[in-house]
Amino acid sequence: IGSAPDTFLGGAHQLVRNLIDTGALGKITSGTCHVMGHGMEHWHPNPDFFFQPGAGPVLDIGPYYITNLIQLVGPVKQVAAFASTPAKERTISSKPRAGEKIPVNTPTTIHGLLEFENGAVVTLNTSWDVWSHGHAPMELYGEAGSVYVPDPNFFGGDVRFTEAAKPVKKLPKWKHPFGVPNEMHSQGMMANYRTAGLADMALAIAEGRPHRCSMELALHAVDVMTGLLRSGETGKFVAMQTTCERPAALGVKEAKDLLVKKK
Repeated sequence: IGSAPDTFLGGAHQLVRNLIDTGALGKITSGTCHVMGHGMEHWHPNPDFFFQPGAGPVLDIGPYYITNLIQLVGPVKQVAAFASTPAKERTISSKPRAGEKIPVNTPTTIHGLLEFENGAVVTLNTSWDVWSHGHAPMELYGEAGSVYVPDPNFFGGDVRFTEAAKPVKKLPKWKHPFGVPNEMHSQGMMANYRTAGLADMALAIAEGRPHRCSMELALHAVDVMTGLLRSGETGKFVAMQTTCERPAALGVKEAKDLLVKKK
């Protein structure tokens, strides 16, 4: 059994993984994540379900961030969160239902704290009640330096790194096939290879090894997300009921092996 997301296999995120695995950052001690906007009612033709139980920002976009954190930092030990629902209804501004009001029955702002099994502590702030902010998608802080990670919803992007007190520098693009922009988005050309996890699973079956987008990884990510929601509801810390191994890194050579060569 495999599961999305597989964006953590992207060139940018695997470059960060390489920095961590080679000791460039030292031990990861903390970090911050921010995924905040103003909801889906401004572009989605039928946004109702986004604001019902089983959805909301943690369960909608959280999988990309939490899965990437697990592959970079490791499994989570416990979580805590505050949750709120500032607007009890939303007004659709997208066609064909512009002007229609829809109820909101799940938290739309959740500010969470994740304690990892290795002792690292990372904040995860998610919201659909924010018009604008200046935070980076993800930052990780180690004993020897810091790294600024691009949006885990995509495979590529710029990685910035600072060693101790030295100036922050943008790292050169890694020669990783899953970091090459290949699809046009509103932000410009983006790297999007959302079959990489399936290709890895197929090759893993042939080679008799574990695949990276595993059931255990997905289950642990779901445990973290639902734990955040439970904590926001109860006001208590929530211990994880699952754990998993960090998926194996996907270096340049391993990524190229997943590509089908045209004859």
